[in-house]
Amino acid sequence: MMEYLKYAGILLGLIIIQKTAVSFIDVTEFRITPDLVIIGLVYVGIKKGKITGSAAGFAAGLILDIFSFSFIGLMALSKTIAGFASGFFNNEQKEERYLNSYIFIIIVSICSIINNTVYYVFYFQGTNLVFLDILIRYVLPTTVYTALFSVIPVIFARRRRFAR
Repeated sequence: MMEYLKYAGILLGLIIIQKTAVSFIDVTEFRITPDLVIIGLVYVGIKKGKITGSAAGFAAGLILDIFSFSFIGLMALSKTIAGFASGFFNNEQKEERYLNSYIFIIIVSICSIINNTVYYVFYFQGTNLVFLDILIRYVLPTTVYTALFSVIPVIFARRRRFAR
């Protein structure tokens, strides 16, 4: 039970940082920001599996939806799917290898592409943007920016592993 509270605290902290500080480091005219919550969801999914990753994704997405005041449920849907996808990498034998290596960045990138594709395709439904525009303007830049930020936990995990 305490482990789940730890994960909830980490995700809540990432949500607060996402909604307060991350907007100061946006890039491009489309205001692309890294998605710190996806990094936390991938961590939870790798550690606890598909169901916990999905539940954490839904809760985090719903909180983000409430803070954003638009399309209630869309972020919850995209984060739930991304949390479920991250749970596919739950493997007790490879868990530490995934979390302490650059494989984590690849997993974050995969889950970020899934999250951003679902979110932006529904978000821009009914506009004149075609799928390729959405992919190039929003999905790929956000994924790359998120992947760059996912290097930080890998570096800290490696430092902690070598310190032992």
